Amino acid sequence: MLSRGLRLMTVLADNPSGLGVSAAARTAGLPVSSAHRLLGRLAAERFVAYDEDTRRYALGVRVLEFSRGFQRSPAGYSAAAAPMRRLAARTGLPAIAGILDGSEVLIVLSAQGTQHLQLRSAEGTRNPWHATSMGQALASVLPDEELAALLAADLPSPTAHTVTDPAVLREEVARVRERGWAEVDEENEVGVRSVATVVPDLDGGLRPRLAISLGATVVLTTWDELHGHVPALRACAEEIASLMG
Repeated sequence: MLSRGLRLMTVLADNPSGLGVSAAARTAGLPVSSAHRLLGRLAAERFVAYDEDTRRYALGVRVLEFSRGFQRSPAGYSAAAAPMRRLAARTGLPAIAGILDGSEVLIVLSAQGTQHLQLRSAEGTRNPWHATSMGQALASVLPDEELAALLAADLPSPTAHTVTDPAVLREEVARVRERGWAEVDEENEVGVRSVATVVPDLDGGLRPRLAISLGATVVLTTWDELHGHVPALRACAEEIASLMG
């Protein structure tokens, strides 16, 4: 029953506008009667919210509480928050932290910068690994067989600038390994470029590796300016590692 309930919550997380019980059951691969019973139980515990007007179920407020609890737990990444805020204040750019989850980068923390035109990346957002600087940075520390699996999987094109050739991506990841940081230019979002580096692993692999990035709009920040922030970015990663370790 727990497994079925979690499947339903995963389905609702992928459909933030909500689903009716039949659609939720079908997507989760459950009988409608089982889904209806489980959703009722989850709603009673506030893990799921039910809209009587639309007859749709969506994630409830308890999920946010769990998310906050995870961030504060030893398995979370709350230690990165203060260094990221200082990095964002120093550079004026938003600092974003993410982990590799399958073939996607999952954003787990963010800190707003001070530029008048700000990029916003919500925690919980997912992006294709190969289209982001965080994803390429995280791929650069993977064993060769895991990198090969990523390159053999589907490589979507969020923009016309996205590199999807596995051979070209392999060469780029090799460059990232050599220099210690990654960069992308409008590959995940038009008008946005970013640099990223991986937080050194000082806790013996107790949690997924974390990457930190700085994002910028092409109209406000040149490549030279963004590259100039790389030392501060790497220093932030080192500080986070010392706090998490």
